[in-house]
Amino acid sequence: MFKRDSKPVEQIDRLESQIDELREAIRRSRRLGAAGRVCAIIGPGLLVCLMLGLPSYTPVRMIAGVTLALGGLVLMGSSKASTEQLELLLKRMEGERNAAIDALELVQREGEVN
Repeated sequence: MFKRDSKPVEQIDRLESQIDELREAIRRSRRLGAAGRVCAIIGPGLLVCLMLGLPSYTPVRMIAGVTLALGGLVLMGSSKASTEQLELLLKRMEGERNAAIDALELVQREGEVN
């Protein structure tokens, strides 16, 4: 779990920096999921507009609509799975950090109040 040659405070600092990196990765993954949802809405919307004849039909617009719809679905699913994995890893890291803090065995001095 911990390296034997490093001090507990260094382990806590290392875990804190990893936790910060994981939180940033989770934020990025959620933003990608939101972008996927937007694409999954815009793609079918474009296809409906093409069927109604609002913009003139071209094969490129049709391909763009299908690509946005499918790409959005794939991006949504992928980022959801990644976010779930990152959140599990974050919980594990936070547990390790808490265990390292508990291992410090901080002692309250006499006369001090919490």
